[in-house]
Formats: sequence, structure tokens, C-alpha cells
Amino acid sequence: MSYSYRISSFLSFLVIAILYSGCNTVTSDLTQSAIFPMPQEMISSGSYFVLKNNFGVSTQPESDLDQLKEILVSSISEIADLQGGGKSSQIKLTIINTDDIPEEGYQLNINKKDIEISANDKAGIFYGIQTLLQLIQQEGIKIPTGKIIDYPRFTYRGSMLDVSRHFFSVEDVKTYIEHLSRYKMNVLHLHLSDDQGWRIEIPGWERLTAHGGSTEVGGGEGGFYTLNEYKDIVAFANERFITIVPEIDIPGHTNAALASYPELNCDGIERELYTGTEVGFSTLCVEKEITYEFVEDVVRTISEVTPGPYFHIGGDESHVTSDEDYVIFVNRVKDIVKKYGKTMIGWDEIA
Repeated sequence: MSYSYRISSFLSFLVIAILYSGCNTVTSDLTQSAIFPMPQEMISSGSYFVLKNNFGVSTQPESDLDQLKEILVSSISEIADLQGGGKSSQIKLTIINTDDIPEEGYQLNINKKDIEISANDKAGIFYGIQTLLQLIQQEGIKIPTGKIIDYPRFTYRGSMLDVSRHFFSVEDVKTYIEHLSRYKMNVLHLHLSDDQGWRIEIPGWERLTAHGGSTEVGGGEGGFYTLNEYKDIVAFANERFITIVPEIDIPGHTNAALASYPELNCDGIERELYTGTEVGFSTLCVEKEITYEFVEDVVRTISEVTPGPYFHIGGDESHVTSDEDYVIFVNRVKDIVKKYGKTMIGWDEIA
């Protein structure tokens, strides 16, 4: 999939329109360029760098920056309609070792003859690339010279995508990830299950997706991700320095699972699929041991293909679970999550 810079959503268009309104005139003052998020420091030197056709991008030997170089070249080609691959090093990507730039930070030096992005780590190089691409998208091939120093204020910079109430294809999720990475976000919280749909394959529990994943809010067709598709999403995000945080919402918000496996209900009766928007009416049966066998299979399966540190159990709006049962359930699930090397997180109710 190409590293597309087309704005495909109204929200993205609105953000860009607000930020860039009044900034369409090319200026030699780098500090007047509308970079989002705003960098920590911008210094203008009052001139221009001109990006030429057949531009070259260089990296250090054994720096393992080839993938980032490819992203940069393909993105510039798409934005500015220029071809890369030249031998002259107009743009340099450099890994350095300095205490002056924090983790994930970068320094972008734009001179008349060349541009250099330097950082202590590959994430910093990637974020420097995003800033350069924003400049090219805004200014064209004539880029104001100067220096930008930037680093994140927050370690966790996340967004949630609910694919359970309304299913989104793998390509849709990848497009969303591209938008997040453009603005230097580093976490995607993926809401994979709810009353209206179960969206990830769990071996041994095939009806979760075959039946529980067959619909969505409003009665649409629904859908789900095979494990290979989910791994593809995780890998795509990882290439853009985004960590996937999977959420399986339990013990409430579980009607899709209860409709698929009646034994997860205390009365053993299969529930009807649900396509509405009400909350708080469903719960796994806390007193049944099969509930914890089910939870362990789900946690193990997803944890094995998700490299990030967190597993999100939801835990919200479980109104028909008694307080006593809720505490018992959360404590048992916490041990299961820990067993598979993850830290359990959830909504405020689990605290």
C-alpha cells in the first residue's frame, strides 16, 4: 500500500483548513509554517531550499533506515510529483547519539543546499520525516530554511477506533493508521468486540466471528479480521511506530459472544444478535468456569500476535453484573492477562 497523503475524511480536511487558513503564501520565514503538532522550537534563517527532480536521500551505512528512506521518497514523489533516486544527497537521514534530543525527538536542519533529519532513534527520524512532508505539502518544492527541534510532550499519544459497532476493512484501518502517524500519534486502541459484533478470529471459538461478527449497528453485514489480517494491521502500525492496544470488552458489552455461545450465559440460553445502541444489558456468567476458559483463550490468542505491553479488558457499563461478581471477575482476568505478559488496562470502572 502506498504511503498516501490524500486527505480522505472531512475531519482531516477541517483540521488542515483551520491550521493552514491564511498560510498559503510562500514565505522564507520557517516560523510561519503551520506544522501540526507545533514543534518545540523553530528558527528561521530567511532563505530557501529548492527540492529538485531526481532528488537523492542518503543514510548511514548499517543504520537500518532503508524502510524510512523508502517512505520518504515515495511520499515526496506523491506530494510534489518529483522522482527520487538521484545520487546527490539532497536529504540526509542521520542517527546520532546526543542528550540534547529526547527519545522520539528529532532535529530538522534545512539549508540552501541540503536537508538533514537527525535523531537518537528511528522513531525520531520518522517524526522528522512527517514534519518535512508537511512542509513540502504546504510550501511545495521551495522550503524555508532554518532549524526545527521537536520531541513529544506525552509518552502515550493515542486514538481509539471502534470496529465492533461498525466494521472497518483492513485497508480502512491502515488509512486511519496513516493519518495518525502523520500527526505523530503512537498508540491505536482497537475496540475489537462489543454487543453488536465480534471482530477477531479466535481458534476454537469460530462462532464468535461466523455468527457474532455477522452484523453491526443498524443491521449491516459486519465482518471480522482473520488472525493473519490482524497481524498485518499490527505490522503496518509498527512500521509507523504505532503500538496497537487491543480491547476485548468484558464482562459487559458481550452480547455478540453470548449470542454465539449460550454456555457463556448463566441460564445457558442463546441470545439474539443485537444491532441497536443501548448499553449495560449483557454480561458473561462470572460463576461459570467456562467463562474463564473462554477469556484465557481470547487473551492468549491476541497477546501472542500483539507485541505491545497492554491488553484492554473494557470493563465499562456492566450494569447487570453484581458488584461482588464484578470484582471477582476483574481480579481473575487480571491474573490471566499477566500470565501472558501483558498489563491489564480498562475503563475507569475497573479501578
